[in-house]
Amino acid sequence: MTALRRAYLKRGYRKVGGWLFPYSARFIDGLLDLQLEADVRGAVGEIGVHHGKLFILLALGRRPDEAAFAIDVFGDQHLNADDSGAGDRGIFLANTRRWLAAETGRLDVLQRSSLEVRPEDILERSGPVRMASIDGGHTEECVINDLMLVQSVLAPKGVAILDDHFNEFWPEVSSGVARYLLDPSARLRPFAITPNKTYFAAAEDVGFYRRSLRSRNDYYYEKSARLLDSELDIFGTQPWTFSMKKRAIEWIKATPAGPYARALRRRLAR
Repeated sequence: MTALRRAYLKRGYRKVGGWLFPYSARFIDGLLDLQLEADVRGAVGEIGVHHGKLFILLALGRRPDEAAFAIDVFGDQHLNADDSGAGDRGIFLANTRRWLAAETGRLDVLQRSSLEVRPEDILERSGPVRMASIDGGHTEECVINDLMLVQSVLAPKGVAILDDHFNEFWPEVSSGVARYLLDPSARLRPFAITPNKTYFAAAEDVGFYRRSLRSRNDYYYEKSARLLDSELDIFGTQPWTFSMKKRAIEWIKATPAGPYARALRRRLAR
């Protein structure tokens, strides 16, 4: 993790408008590191960037030769049929200038509805994608469209992150996911859930991510479950889990037993 990404994750992202649970931010950060270690290559990006809270974290996890793309209607709110967000291009660009000014990767901004974006629009600008967040329109039509769009541009071992899947205020997201998963042409399957985020990968890559993430996030593992025909793992979703376990872990690290506890954990993880 670079010093800039560490600083953003520690304090910066809280100052950027938007919605991102602390544990989900750390989980996604670990997912970026896992992809780097596994030599998964490709662009990163987001549909529905708002002010850039999650987008900036994704962009800070790029290699220098990897692009980042942002898709949002921004000021064209007549295209936002369900009022699911209010992205501001000026604020978004100011936030990216602050946090990404030192980054050398390309940044592509598409101001349009994702319903009007073709896979070629992303591939020609940014290339295949290794991680994409979907947080655009919350209608069934938009959810299905965006999952199909990301499916079409994902690189090998690429990941899609869906927002608000189980948010009771947006039931259309859940029904859109169900309709997508029941479509014979759907190639992505869910493999993990964290607060307000569901993670998808190609069926052949689900096993890799479940094995890797269980070992990395064992402290915050809640349980395994089944979503339609897919087995997945749930992390850090109980209100007390992240805060209480984090405090307990930090307390143990600070005691004289800390080095021994870390050594034991490494041995058990082998």
